[in-house]
Amino acid sequence: MSLGRYNFAKLTRTLVLLVSTGVMAAQLAGCVGGNNGGSAGEGDADSGKQAVESENKAEGSGTGGSNQVAGLAAIDKANGLKNQLDSQAKEVDYVTGAAKKELESTGEGRRHHSGKKHRKNRSKASASRSGNSDRGASDKGSVEVVAQAQPSGKTTRASSSAPVSDQSMVTLATWNLENFFDTVDDPYEDEVLSQREYADKLGRVSAVLQEVDADIVGVEEIENDKILEEVSKRSGYPYFVLVPGNDKFRGINVGVLSKVPIRNYVSHAGDRFSSGGKRTAFSRDCLEVHFKHKSNLTLLANHFKSKRGGDQSDPKRLAQATRVKEIAESLKNYPVAICGDLNDTPNAKTLRPLLQTAGLTDVLGHLPESSRLSFFSKRYQSALDYIIVNDKLKPAVVKGSAKVCSDIPNISKASDHRPVKVTLNLDKI
Repeated sequence: MSLGRYNFAKLTRTLVLLVSTGVMAAQLAGCVGGNNGGSAGEGDADSGKQAVESENKAEGSGTGGSNQVAGLAAIDKANGLKNQLDSQAKEVDYVTGAAKKELESTGEGRRHHSGKKHRKNRSKASASRSGNSDRGASDKGSVEVVAQAQPSGKTTRASSSAPVSDQSMVTLATWNLENFFDTVDDPYEDEVLSQREYADKLGRVSAVLQEVDADIVGVEEIENDKILEEVSKRSGYPYFVLVPGNDKFRGINVGVLSKVPIRNYVSHAGDRFSSGGKRTAFSRDCLEVHFKHKSNLTLLANHFKSKRGGDQSDPKRLAQATRVKEIAESLKNYPVAICGDLNDTPNAKTLRPLLQTAGLTDVLGHLPESSRLSFFSKRYQSALDYIIVNDKLKPAVVKGSAKVCSDIPNISKASDHRPVKVTLNLDKI
C-alpha cells in the first residue's frame, strides 16, 4: 500500500482549519505542492474512482514512489507545527499520526488498522473515516467535509487479493446484538462483562448467527472490532469491518460480517446535516460497505437515534433517515441495501424518507406489523429492524424470502432483537 492512498492535500486543508493562521497555511501549502498538485481548497473531492463523503476521511489518490516521498514530507512538515500551538497542535498530531500509523500497519491478508481506542476525549478529532472507495465523481453526495483522518480505532477488513465473487444466491441479514461489550472498563459509560458473561454472550451470539446462516450480516450494538473478530471466527465469517463511530457515551458501533469478500468501505460518521435548524450527525455511523462481487453489491449499515427522549428524539432520527436516503441516491448505479436498527416503526414519520420514497422498497413491507416484530422487551414489542433495497437491487429479492428470524431456539438469551433476513438472486440484476 502506498502513501498515495491518502489525499494529503485534503489532510493539509484540515490542519489549516485546525491552526487557523496564515503562517501555517503558507507552510501547509508547501505540503500541498509536494503532493503532486493536490488541491486543499476543495471541501469535497474525488480521486480517480474514489469519492469522499464524510468529514474525517483519508482518501486514496494514486500510488507510486514520488507520492510516498511527498506524502512523508507532508507528514513531517505537519508534525513540525505541533509545538507552535498548544491544544490545536494536539489535533494536528492526531490527524497526521493516525494517517501515518495506518499506512505503516497495513499489509496483505487480513489488515489491522491500529490506533488509540475509542475514547470520549476523541470528540474533537472524530469525524468520518474511509477505506478505498471505487465510487466515481457522479456518486458524490452533498456533505460538509471538515477534516480528513483515518479511524482512530482498530479496524480489520478482508484481503484485497480475494477473487471477485460470482455467487448467485446471497442471503443478507441485520441483527442488533444488544449491548455486546467486552471485559474492559473503558472511560465511557460501557457495560463491563465478566469473563464468564463475555464467553456466554459470544457463544450465544455465534450460535444464532450460525442458525441464521446469512452470507452478509449488518450488526449493531457491538463495542469494538476485537469482539467482532471473535464473533467472525466463531461464526464462520472470514471478512468483517467495524469503524468506531459517534457514540461517545456508551461506545457502541455498527459493523459488518461477510462470507463475500469486501472490496472497500466508507464511514459516514463525520457527515454533518441539518436537524431542526441545527447541525447533527449519525448517532453511531452509516457504514457503507462495497462487496467484491460481480454485481457491485453495496450495503449501508445503520443504527439510528433511540427513542429515549420521546418526541424530542424524532427530528434527529428523521434527519438521519434523510441523509441515508441521500447516500443511497448517490449510489443509484449500484445495487444497494440499507439495513439496521432504525429505532422506529414502519408508520413513523421519521422513517418516511426511506419507507415512503420512490426508488426504495422495504423487503418486509408486505407483512402486517404483527408479523414483523423484531424487538422484544418486558414492556413492549415493536418492529424496529429493516432491510430496504433500491430499484437496482429490487429485482434480486427472492419472493417470500424476507422474514424475521423469531423461531430460533434460545434467541432471547442472546439479544432482545431478532435478526431480519432476505435472500437475493444477484444474477437477476
